[in-house]
Order: sequence, then C-alpha cells, then structure tokens
Amino acid sequence: MLLIQNGTVYLGKGEHKENWDVLLNGDRIEAIGPKLDAPKAKVIDASGKHVYPGLVLGLCSVGAVAFSEMGSWDNNEAAKPVAPEMDIRYAFDLRELKLQRFGRVGITSYGLCPGTKALVAGQISLIHVDGKRSSDVFIKEKIALKGNFTSTVKQTFKAKGTLETRMAMYQILDDTFRGAKEYLEKETKDYDEGKEVLCRVLRKEIPFIVAADTQSEIEAVKRIAKKYGFVPVISGAYEIGDCADEIIKAGWPVMLGDASFMLAGLKAKIDHSKLVKLYRKGLKLSIFCSGDQGYPPAYEQLLWVAAEMSAAGASGDEIMDMMTINPAKALGVDDLVGSLQVGKLADLFIACGNPAERFDNFVETTIVNGKVFYTREK
Repeated sequence: MLLIQNGTVYLGKGEHKENWDVLLNGDRIEAIGPKLDAPKAKVIDASGKHVYPGLVLGLCSVGAVAFSEMGSWDNNEAAKPVAPEMDIRYAFDLRELKLQRFGRVGITSYGLCPGTKALVAGQISLIHVDGKRSSDVFIKEKIALKGNFTSTVKQTFKAKGTLETRMAMYQILDDTFRGAKEYLEKETKDYDEGKEVLCRVLRKEIPFIVAADTQSEIEAVKRIAKKYGFVPVISGAYEIGDCADEIIKAGWPVMLGDASFMLAGLKAKIDHSKLVKLYRKGLKLSIFCSGDQGYPPAYEQLLWVAAEMSAAGASGDEIMDMMTINPAKALGVDDLVGSLQVGKLADLFIACGNPAERFDNFVETTIVNGKVFYTREK
C-alpha cells in the first residue's frame, strides 16, 4: 500500500482539497480524503505539493513505429484504405516506449493508435507508459476505431490508383458504413471481422476517432456520423472553431492537435482564444500532441499545446481537465483513468504546482499503476 499525505488533491472541474490524502492499494485507488489511517502503508509526504491524476495522452503512435528497426512504420497499414480489423497491439514494441520519458511530466497512459495514412486505419488500445513486459502495459484493448479524413490519405493512395480525391474518400467511407449497417441487420451472416468492428461503432460501443483538420474535412465527418448515427471523436480539428456549434449540440468530443506540428496552426489560422470560449460554451475539448503522426511526439509538444491554451486565457484547471478526464472520456475509458476517484487505476503525479500554468511547476513524482515510476533528481 502507498499513502500520499497532506497534498492539495485535484478532483477535477476546478475542485481542490487541501491537506488531503490518497491511499493506493495495488493498482487501484482505495481511498481519498483527509487524515486517512493506513499504518502499514509506505508514506509519501506531499505537504506543500499538488496531487493530480495522471495525464492521458489521447492519441500516440510511440511504441508502434518500429524505430528500433530503422524506421519501419508499423503504425500505418497502407495496403488498402479501409482496414478496421487491424489491431495496434501487434505493432507494439516495448523498447520504443522505454526510450521515452513520459513520466517526467506526469503522463501515465495513452491511446496507442494507428497512424494517419488509411481512411479506416485500425483499432486503438489504452496502455500504461511503464511495464516490464508488453503484456504489462496494455490496460484495455480495442477501445476505439481510428480513421482519417485528411489530405494524407489522398497522398498515400493516389500512387496506388485507389483514390485521388476527397469525393472518393467520402464515397468509400459511406460505402463502408452502409455495408456494415446491412451486415448488422442480417439475421444470418458469414463472419467478417472488419464489419464486426464497424458494427461496434454503429452500436455505439466504441467511438470512431477521425483525424479531420480543415472545416471541409470536419463537415464530411459530421455528415457520415449523422447519417449512420455513430459517435465520432474529431481529432486534429484545427479549424473546429468555424463549425463548432453543431458539435457542441451533439456532444461530440474533440481532440485538438498540436498547432506547431508541420505549421498546422499557421495553415489553419487557429484561434486558441476562440477555442477557450467554445470550451466554456460546452465544447468537449481535450488536447494531445499529434502523436498519431509518428515518432517521437511526446511530452514536450503536449506542454507547448498547454502553453498555447494558457496564453489564450484558459485556466490551469481547465487545461488540466483537457489533459486528463476529457481525453479519457473521448476514448471511452474514464471508468479507468482521467481522475482521482476510488476504484480507478492508481495513476497520478505530485508536482510543486500546476504544470499547465508554469513550466517551473515541475513534476516531482509520477506513479503508474500503483508504483513509483519517476522521481525527480534533487
């Protein structure tokens, strides 16, 4: 057992509790409150410090690009534009994960995902950032389906003669979900693994997380989602500010990408202050760092996105929610991660302040799955 004592504990939505304790028992949070009694527990004194839930990096391909094998990009299956049956687990390499230092900024879990080349790219898993074996890091498999409706898909398949235009992308995606809907409605059917995955999306068992950067790309995803009644999560979403009202009304989550990645913010003329206003109107916004683009976007980029949101007027608490509970909800795993709550996984970090507010509010200790993963050198 591990007892974090006398910290200022963040419970989410701006609620802080001073001089509270968090008791961890194995891989779960057992209790939260003042003056907890656990005489057999190992104690970490968090006096004068802040205790936050572990950061959840919404989408990340680190661990699936085979960098250790000289750049074999295993996160992208580009043999065909639609491959829902692909499972990211079988691209995972623990050695890549070990090279990263996610714990230094409090990242404890992420959505390990396929990349950006295929229209329907495969299934996402939730993983921890630490483990001795590959099997140790996988928290929950096949939590969502990854798709892409961007120019990268056109560029990938144009040379193959499969598709060349956004018209073709839309038609193929429409045909894909129409076929899945017909398959779902059949009383007797021959088993089709790809359609089975798509049916999970149609039954709203898992979200369809779709990269869409421009307003026209976002509008196309909206039309498909409304036509077939599934829940989309729009990632990248650099021009979401121009078409957010309907998304807010529908309650669809949005994962804002890294505006500094490949000058995406300049190209889209992204307005972070407008996004802050939309967030306060009800936009279910989370931030990540374009990690599905490949290796090695990680914690530095995430902090830059946080800094941009802070400069645009978002509070530290709002940004913390954008990096914890909001991405957890978007991935459909908020019963496991994203907040400090009894029964959830024992993922948290202790810092001298909110790192979303100042870069010198450094992380002192990161705990992953109930074990101390990182301790800052004094």
